[in-house]
Amino acid sequence: MAASERCFVFLRAINTSGRRVTNDELLAPFSALGFDEVTAYQAAGNIALRTTSLDALHHTQLDPVIADAYGFDAPSFVRSHAQLSSIVDSQPFSPGELDATEGRIQVAFLRDAPSDETLDVLADLVPADDRVAVLADTLYWLPAAGISGSKLPVASIERLLGPMTIRTVGTLERLLAKFAA
Repeated sequence: MAASERCFVFLRAINTSGRRVTNDELLAPFSALGFDEVTAYQAAGNIALRTTSLDALHHTQLDPVIADAYGFDAPSFVRSHAQLSSIVDSQPFSPGELDATEGRIQVAFLRDAPSDETLDVLADLVPADDRVAVLADTLYWLPAAGISGSKLPVASIERLLGPMTIRTVGTLERLLAKFAA
């Protein structure tokens, strides 16, 4: 039997805007699909689990099951423990950029790496005070004065890049600390 691997599933817009699910409801589709050690972290669509097949965690497999279970679409973004650790370690901002802000780096999980042309369009959407960098299928955002003070047009960026979901680097660090590989 293949060894199981710790993975994380991040769901978009869970327990926001009237889209409420309990932890039991949140975890049910993943348990029903046969994943092991299925656990929720916080009440925001963060799920840790173990699997022997990363292919079974592809969003094309998960999203229809999730929509059926919850009664609404909640796009999924899957990262292995190693991938998530690399995402946290690879944050692209300099100490000077971090010092000039509140320092709360946001990470947006994307479905695919954007093209160079798409990145050019994205660059035009970013307000002068904020910093945005894209590494592969991950967007890093450093708002100058926090999310609520930013004028970054997140909805426009999502229309450009496709579905995404955002977490703080701090949340990702806590997930990695709580759930060993």
